[in-house]
Amino acid sequence: MSDQAAGGRTRDRRRTWALLAIVSFVAALLPMVYLHLESSGQLNPIRHTISDYVFAKQGSRYFDTSLIALAVGSVALMVGLAGVGIVRGTLLTVLVTVWCVGLVVALLFPTDPSPMVSSISGTVHRWAAIFFFPCLSAAGFMLARRCQLTPGWERFAPVVLRLSMASTIVLATFAGIQLAINEPDWLPFLGFVRNYLGLAERILFGIDMALLFVLGMALWRGARPAVERHQEAGLVEGGAR
Repeated sequence: MSDQAAGGRTRDRRRTWALLAIVSFVAALLPMVYLHLESSGQLNPIRHTISDYVFAKQGSRYFDTSLIALAVGSVALMVGLAGVGIVRGTLLTVLVTVWCVGLVVALLFPTDPSPMVSSISGTVHRWAAIFFFPCLSAAGFMLARRCQLTPGWERFAPVVLRLSMASTIVLATFAGIQLAINEPDWLPFLGFVRNYLGLAERILFGIDMALLFVLGMALWRGARPAVERHQEAGLVEGGAR
């Protein structure tokens, strides 16, 4: 097989993973938007978390569909990024793996009604969120650095970095509200924020989805794997002789 054909196959695989990721992210958003519209009279999006929609009418079906699509898209994205050398190294691999696995765990173990946790399933669900949200934020900083250092990906680095910073700030706010709810004696001065848990989580979720979409578009449009660039460079050098 020629170098040009091999490069074409590599590019096709990259775009296949990118397309699967982007389509899955869109598929994750649609049922969630529908749930918010359909359940507007049952749940308060400012106070209730996204997971609470499993208690709405037919909420479990739409919520599970959304989470499955998000998990599939995340796996496809990370596999594609690993294929072009953006995701590499133990730490970054662990972070993106925890994000993907955490989504599946949150799907398999439904939450309890907010704000209290009373079952094993609800406890596992909350602990999964405690791990996978910070892992994506932390991975974003490393991915921004990898984009900055990878030829052809530099233009995506600033956006990835800004979204990662925003995710971290909102995550800290979300954690503070959760702590004020669970341990009111620790942070009595934050009692007024307890009714904004759902709003903070939705902002965090929106930022994280934007981060995933940007990475998906970067995988589709941005760059070629290092081996493909080297092959092209070799062809140019060979033609110049």
